Amino acid sequence: MASTQRRPLVFAALLAIAMVAALSAQAGEVKVASEGTYKPFSYFTAGGQLTGFDVELAAAICKAAGLDCVMVTMDYDGMMVALKEKKIDVIDSGMSITAKRKKVVAFTDRTRTSGKRFVSCAPDKFKKSGPEDLKGDIVGTQADTTSADYIKAFYAGSDIRLYKSMDEAFADLSAGRLDLALSQDATGYAFISSPAGKGCAFVGDRLDDPKFFGEGVGLALRQSDAEIVAALNAGLRKILADGTYKALNDKYFPFSV
Repeated sequence: MASTQRRPLVFAALLAIAMVAALSAQAGEVKVASEGTYKPFSYFTAGGQLTGFDVELAAAICKAAGLDCVMVTMDYDGMMVALKEKKIDVIDSGMSITAKRKKVVAFTDRTRTSGKRFVSCAPDKFKKSGPEDLKGDIVGTQADTTSADYIKAFYAGSDIRLYKSMDEAFADLSAGRLDLALSQDATGYAFISSPAGKGCAFVGDRLDDPKFFGEGVGLALRQSDAEIVAALNAGLRKILADGTYKALNDKYFPFSV
């Protein structure tokens, strides 16, 4: 009886594998875009190799999905246009899954959380990080992100600076040209743990406003590419189940993302 009950499940699994294999053959090369300027998620090694948690995670998902993915790098602010014009197929750059963005692109299931935290290199000066606490202070983050939307909405009393990348924001923070930088908590952790972030620390509580930061981070694709989204989701589920995701998480972070 049990064997008979399992047959539909086995058939469904085989069918899913066959569909993914067929999709891979039809899709050909899948171009996945990353920045290379968002450590520890996407950055270049001293030897010029693109790596990082998001980069390795995308490669693992593609492998598990049977897709032939190739990483390309470009500025974050050009990715949506490139996706629309079919110059790339996937945005792998920490994009938060929000209701607003869902109207424009399709997302995979959540690949990680999207909470934010302020970082300061003069942490003793800032015990709290609410809008009233930071009036008149210089606050910055990466432009065209949910972090930028958040500080523009709530920190109008601060001197807001927007940067092309978080690397640029952290450089100004380290040099004393910026009082606080808002970033994803894992990105802030990487900066704090680096030589450039010596003496810097998180300030205030973790920010998890779903209106701005959405349901987490996912890979973004064209809405017409539903089959590739389904294949990537299948790959993500596979690496979550077999321990690959946890191994990558533990390689980059001492906490779960």
